[in-house]
Amino acid sequence: MELFNYHMHNNYCDGKGEPEDYVKKAIQLGFKAIGFSSHAPVAIKNDWTMKQENLHKYLEEILSLKEEYKEKIDICLGLEIDYIKGIMGPGDEIYKSIPLEYSIGSVHFMPIKDSGKYLTVDYSEEELRTIIDDGYDGDAYRFVEAYYTFIREMASSSKPNIIGHLDLIKKFNKDNLFFREDDERYVNQIEKTLQVIKENNLIVEVNTGGVTRGYIKEFYPSQWIISRCKELNIPMNISSDAHIVDNIDGCFEAAAGQLRNNGVEEQKVLFKNRWIYSKL
Repeated sequence: MELFNYHMHNNYCDGKGEPEDYVKKAIQLGFKAIGFSSHAPVAIKNDWTMKQENLHKYLEEILSLKEEYKEKIDICLGLEIDYIKGIMGPGDEIYKSIPLEYSIGSVHFMPIKDSGKYLTVDYSEEELRTIIDDGYDGDAYRFVEAYYTFIREMASSSKPNIIGHLDLIKKFNKDNLFFREDDERYVNQIEKTLQVIKENNLIVEVNTGGVTRGYIKEFYPSQWIISRCKELNIPMNISSDAHIVDNIDGCFEAAAGQLRNNGVEEQKVLFKNRWIYSKL
């Protein structure tokens, strides 16, 4: 299997390590291409996205590394961009005016009714509980519907190249604490969402980050969703959502094995400015 990874964070956001550290590690491991995808700046106060004043420096540094190491590895310039309804999304004009080669679209922030407050679905079990209790009157399936509605809106209106960690809301749902993935209400939301992703020709990443960091035992998305992606001919690729250099290839062989077990023989990757298929 040829190695690619388009979901990596470094010290421009909540990752650790200089971008060049990731480049050198990727070359050592034999990667054909990597993409930097720091969290794009957001207007909501937090401690994990890039600061607006650092965006230009980030762009310059990644492009400089791309040129410096072009004979050894293909480096792609990207961002992980949040969709926050009415506030921002991957399709915003600002992202069309900078030299991005790809974008990962993700939903982290959820509104708390009319308070103007936003909380994130993957910060802690307590924060997820607060979102469900205060934002959706304790109805976890209303929350599930809202989350996947945002994913669908993002997919259809912003059209990011890659949908990031599609079922991120399961991160703190251990032992079905809040909802069951086999519940018809959950399954229906996934089915509707995959149809929109397919209609817009987007890629679903198989994200190993939750497993490598010890939060969950199954990749994003879950096995049954990967199976449905295969049935719907939705392209996928493997990413590690690395926040440290040593996780660049975290659980890649296991993820590739899972894809192969579902009949997926190729992943869709960005290489030398073209989206192509690479054999797993």
